[in-house]
Amino acid sequence: MNRNRKRGYLPWVMIAALLLPSVALAEVSVQLDGRGNYRRYWYLTLGKGPHALIWRQVRPRLPQSVLLNPLGDNLGDLPPVIQVSPATGYPWVVWPKNIGNIKQLAFSNWDGKRWMEPSLVAPGVPLVYDDRDPALAIDQAGGIYLVWWRAEQTARVYFSSLILGRWTPPMPISEAAVDGRSPAITLSGPTATISYETPTGSVTKSYDTASLLYSAASLMDNPIPPLVTPPPGQDPVPGAGGGTVGMRRK
Repeated sequence: MNRNRKRGYLPWVMIAALLLPSVALAEVSVQLDGRGNYRRYWYLTLGKGPHALIWRQVRPRLPQSVLLNPLGDNLGDLPPVIQVSPATGYPWVVWPKNIGNIKQLAFSNWDGKRWMEPSLVAPGVPLVYDDRDPALAIDQAGGIYLVWWRAEQTARVYFSSLILGRWTPPMPISEAAVDGRSPAITLSGPTATISYETPTGSVTKSYDTASLLYSAASLMDNPIPPLVTPPPGQDPVPGAGGGTVGMRRK
């Protein structure tokens, strides 16, 4: 404890995360019951500011099998977002993983017995621009909705979904000529609402989820028939971001 105080660390603070989305700032793990069944996920914080730990094993006696990405601090990974799937009750985690000093989105989920091996959301994307600030939503059927922004010359917001085990290619949501960052996504029935920040204010776009998934799936090299199709008479969502748009100027 004295050693930690000399380094400026705060005492360990334990925060339980049950069914609410959260940003984890340290150890990401699950708690199992006496029979090895999943009970909840946890994260712990250690330190603050520049001394804060994002990924590390905080509790020394915790089995390695329940930890996710315990070496992430050493690798330079950034904080994750976590959502629990209503369909399974298990957590999904997405975070910017450091690869050659470029951040690419990685994901993992608890499958009931173990954390799945972390994989990249867009493995074929060249290591040129950072992918930042992922936001995740999961519908009642377990459908995955992921948005983030890419630090291109003009930053842009993208969307992807996991369809039959494959991530769809990043689909642009924000306009090509307008800087877009810090996205968020919420689901309400058949509507997905995506918001993000621009130099002139916040932009909010609402989409029919069926059309959004259809449009994302159509970008695949060998498209897998999506689980949903656009409603009759409705066109797929344009790549630059269709839907109902609202802007609030700061």
